[in-house]
Amino acid sequence: MLTPEQQKLREGRVTASFIPALMAGDEAKILSEWMRIVEHPDYVAEDLSGVWPVQFGSYIEAFALDWHQMKTGQALTHRGLWVPHPGLPHVGSTLDAYRTDDDSVIDCKAPGRWRKLEDVIDYYPGQLVVQRACTRARRAALLVVHGGDEPKEYEVGWDDAYEGEVWSRIDWFWQRIESLQPPCAIPAAKVPVPAVRSVNMQGSNEWATFAHGWLVTRDAAKTNAEAAKALKGMVEEDVAKAFGHGVLVSRSRAGALTIREGAH
Repeated sequence: MLTPEQQKLREGRVTASFIPALMAGDEAKILSEWMRIVEHPDYVAEDLSGVWPVQFGSYIEAFALDWHQMKTGQALTHRGLWVPHPGLPHVGSTLDAYRTDDDSVIDCKAPGRWRKLEDVIDYYPGQLVVQRACTRARRAALLVVHGGDEPKEYEVGWDDAYEGEVWSRIDWFWQRIESLQPPCAIPAAKVPVPAVRSVNMQGSNEWATFAHGWLVTRDAAKTNAEAAKALKGMVEEDVAKAFGHGVLVSRSRAGALTIREGAH
């Protein structure tokens, strides 16, 4: 858990740990964070003292980082360090660790076995976007203790569009802070899933049916498209309708041509 000194540094600021909730569109957490930052009189900090996953994560973090450091032989430093954003004084991050060897920010998570690893990795990129920006690190990764397993590191990446969405939402949230307007509901924004898998569909009957259909109609579809283009090309600009041999080409008021089966 954060020390009083760490909590003091976070006062009045948007922190990296809040970003996953912001990206998920979690209305309750977004409103609570707004109330914290504006020092709303009705704000009550969430009591996590009896929440097992939170307490276990707090307990295991130091050991997991020490273990990973020992296993890799690479020092994990800057633990618990508050790092403000270099250009946005209202944004900052309390780091779990930083690794000089490959210029990486490392954030430790200890999800229960019931949580899918893919869901965990998909939930936290926004937090790492801010951590990486604050430290100006080249790389970001999660160190995951999944259901008590040995810590395993997963590099996390994202595209420019996702990173842009993170900062757009932070700007939106901060405008609500400055105007003292409670935040409204916003939809979830998921990180793009990188396409890295190859899947053999040889055993799928459904795949086989559609694959066969595509193969036997491929040439016919090409011929159809070429014929449609040729027929439309034969319709002069002052012709509203051309027909013959069971095919009708019509021109809309906007000038667009459509082709269908028809005698006239």
